Amino acid sequence: MRRCKQNDKITPLMSLAQDGLLDAQGQQELDRHLATCATCRAEWEAMQRVDALFKQSEMVGPPLGFALRVERRLVAKEQRRQRWFRGLAALTGSLSLAGAAATALVLFLFGMIAWGRLGEVPAVQQHIGAVSHIAAGIGLVGKGASLFLGDLLLRYGPPLMMLLAFGLVVLAGTWLWLFIGRPGHHRHNGYA
Repeated sequence: MRRCKQNDKITPLMSLAQDGLLDAQGQQELDRHLATCATCRAEWEAMQRVDALFKQSEMVGPPLGFALRVERRLVAKEQRRQRWFRGLAALTGSLSLAGAAATALVLFLFGMIAWGRLGEVPAVQQHIGAVSHIAAGIGLVGKGASLFLGDLLLRYGPPLMMLLAFGLVVLAGTWLWLFIGRPGHHRHNGYA
């Protein structure tokens, strides 16, 4: 069979007529077209046969307890999701604290090592003289840390700042992802 040129217009009319929603003018237009077009008439008859089959068949509902089982599974899934997010939040929080503690310890140790090796080098003291004067009042540990940090920043300042910025962006991104995806947070996807 060949395709009707008016199929895009007639098929919606057939669907409306099948559902009993076609007005009188549309019904007349459909009847006139079906009287002259064998292709659309065959499609109309096929639609009526399918409709008759559906009307003859008995409607079957879901099995007993289906809704209750689905609801329980949804609740269990939400509980698993909440546990997962709580665990991930605890992990990132722990890593943040461990990272801060490790950074403080490493800076302290490097300061002590730098003080032991570079304590009286004039070039180092010259670059950070002001910082070392302030730290002298705090004590030996403060002075060593300031010498080390000053030298470290003079030598490796830009890469360290980039590394620190990258770490902060990753941490902020993780926390933002956790905040947006947290259980109970409503997403506006058009369905809920």
